[in-house]
Amino acid sequence: MSSQQQQAKANTDRKQRRRVFLGAALALLSAEALLNTAIIQRVAYTEIDWHAYMQEIEGVASGERNYLKLAGDTGPLVYPAGFVWIYRALRAVTDCGKDIRQAQHIFMAVYLATLAAVLGIYGRAQANARIHPAMLAVLALSKRLHSIYVLRLFNDTVAMLFAYLAVLAMTSAVVAPRRGDGSAASSKRLWVVSTLLLSTGISVKMNVQLMLPGFAYVWLRAGGLGLVLKQLALIVLSQAIVAAPFLIQFPSEYLARAFDFGRQFDFTWTVNWRFVGESVFASPQWALGLLVTHLGLLAVLGLLVWPRLSQSSALDVLRAGLGVGQRRLSNRHPAVTADEAIAVVFTANFVGVVCARSLHYQFYSWYAHTLPLLLHISYIPMLAQPVLKHT
Repeated sequence: MSSQQQQAKANTDRKQRRRVFLGAALALLSAEALLNTAIIQRVAYTEIDWHAYMQEIEGVASGERNYLKLAGDTGPLVYPAGFVWIYRALRAVTDCGKDIRQAQHIFMAVYLATLAAVLGIYGRAQANARIHPAMLAVLALSKRLHSIYVLRLFNDTVAMLFAYLAVLAMTSAVVAPRRGDGSAASSKRLWVVSTLLLSTGISVKMNVQLMLPGFAYVWLRAGGLGLVLKQLALIVLSQAIVAAPFLIQFPSEYLARAFDFGRQFDFTWTVNWRFVGESVFASPQWALGLLVTHLGLLAVLGLLVWPRLSQSSALDVLRAGLGVGQRRLSNRHPAVTADEAIAVVFTANFVGVVCARSLHYQFYSWYAHTLPLLLHISYIPMLAQPVLKHT
């Protein structure tokens, strides 16, 4: 078989895989729409934070802009301003939060939109990772995930929708130049869209920042230090614009509450570190140890793991990012690919979750959709992967 015939066969196989993948994705979305509708109709809603969200937003709706004076039954408002504006809109379309059924259907839409974005990400990764369509079914097997979305209405779900849309837009920015239909200007626009989506997720809940080291690495690989600085500046600017009504009047109060990195978590609700005991959990030494561990794991990923995805070294990545010796490095330092970018962001997010000071049950939504892909690209046997995902 000639090289041209081999290339033609490879293209045909690739198109066939895409068609099968698309069919499986559409079937999964359709099944999930029916399943979530049935859950809303047949399973009782459980009040946890929704009412408190509405109380916090009520203060804003009445004109209060001092974050220290905004609170609900579960405590003070501790989420950035993006949460305020999104949940103020939700309050408006749910009769001040009283129409729970309407809210549930909105969160069903959030669930389906999130799943669609995740399937889009998996579709970008499957070209090289060879993701079997049957693997997609694992995304729908979590009882807890359905509960978090349509029976609990947690804000984590809204934040993660924007986070996954940001990852999807990032993969578009990565692949656009190689398609031939994306000019440099088009790629730049996609980077801006991706970063604004990421910033929106952060403005809803700070956990989305766990993806930021991965995004920064991809920015460095794709456009060097200049792209990193531009995207970080865009995040800061967009955060300031979203929070302007609060920053103009009460800047220190807003920053102290919305971005409180030293907040003490309640041992009552923690899931991941319950075994260490309350005294250890509440100690500053434990918090410092988790921070150091997190930074150490990110250093291992950035120096040893992520560069290997492009058959490079950390020094090569750094020198290319800084524009040092680019001609000499160009032949052995390939452009960033979609599957590389996805793996980098997903692993950055996961190590952040592992080292989180506290995880509550709803925090499962932070990483649940990434687990099948992370397990797939690991060396764990395929038969063991569904068991590990739901352990």
